[in-house]
Amino acid sequence: MARLKGKSTELMLSLFTKEATYGAGVTMNDTNACGLKGYTVEEDWPDEVVTDREEITGSEFATTQEIITKGFTTPVAFPKARPNEIIGIMALAMGGAVTSTQDAATGAYTHSPALAGIDSDLPSIQGEIIKGGIQYAYKGIKAGSVKIAGEAGKPVSMEAQLMGSGTRATSATAMAAKITESYVKTPQGFVWKESGANISIASSLTQGAEDISSGTPTDLAARIQKFEFNLDNKLEGDFGFGSEVFQTLEKGIRELSLTMDLRFIDAIEMNHFLNQDNLALEIEFKGAQVPTASSLFYGFQLIVPRCRLRKAPLPKGGPMDALTQSLEVEFLDDGTNPIFRFEGYNAIAAYLT
Repeated sequence: MARLKGKSTELMLSLFTKEATYGAGVTMNDTNACGLKGYTVEEDWPDEVVTDREEITGSEFATTQEIITKGFTTPVAFPKARPNEIIGIMALAMGGAVTSTQDAATGAYTHSPALAGIDSDLPSIQGEIIKGGIQYAYKGIKAGSVKIAGEAGKPVSMEAQLMGSGTRATSATAMAAKITESYVKTPQGFVWKESGANISIASSLTQGAEDISSGTPTDLAARIQKFEFNLDNKLEGDFGFGSEVFQTLEKGIRELSLTMDLRFIDAIEMNHFLNQDNLALEIEFKGAQVPTASSLFYGFQLIVPRCRLRKAPLPKGGPMDALTQSLEVEFLDDGTNPIFRFEGYNAIAAYLT
């Protein structure tokens, strides 16, 4: 008997098309979905199983067991992430309308997902996983959380916690084609910081140039060691009556976090904390052209229009270490710009249509 290998696992998500109605599913083909690669996935069925173990039955042990409700969750991690999964899963997690614009007559596109409003629902998709030769289709999938991180000299990584309605069925649908793209890498990154009255967020973003200042922002690219951005949607499901799977799966009060570790050079960032200065931050990655005839490059931008440091960025390190400091960001609503902006670039025409 052959041992079944985890390497044979397949995953596809309908990142290009969302469900019209929660839990209704999507036709899984190359138009609506994409196969993924370079990931780890470990799905779980958190079903509610009950027995009569605690009741009087005439037996010391349970005499019956039943499944009351069904669930589906899975972490998906991309240690070396590509633009397609970063853009698609970020759009799913942000939850607002995705504006996709073609660059002239080329095959390059800019994708600008909006953050869903406080009382707005998040989009849902369908996913299918083959593991151990068994294929299941899962409907009503939403992004519970997403993390994008990068360390100097390494690829950018992404992790997401996906949660579905609990609907599942065996499937024989052919897996959608995988998207071929290069990794997003920190050697192709840019980082800027601006403070005070010079903060000015551009309406149209430019790749490879700062978009947060009316003057000359501080370039942090040579100092940054790593960053980590997190969006947690605090998903909560409701079964209601008449259903063993979630009839709704809605976000709670969301949480955002961003940390950046820098080489320590002086007291500037410490003074930002002491003075509670308003800051704007921009993290960007610009790879190869998409395609060579276009003016766009594979990658993405993440902009925080207004934030403050929530903790003193004191210098850290031992006697033989180069000193570093960690910036922990509190996101602030400036009343004009979104709480953060994300924009991605690749050769996909649209997401979550």
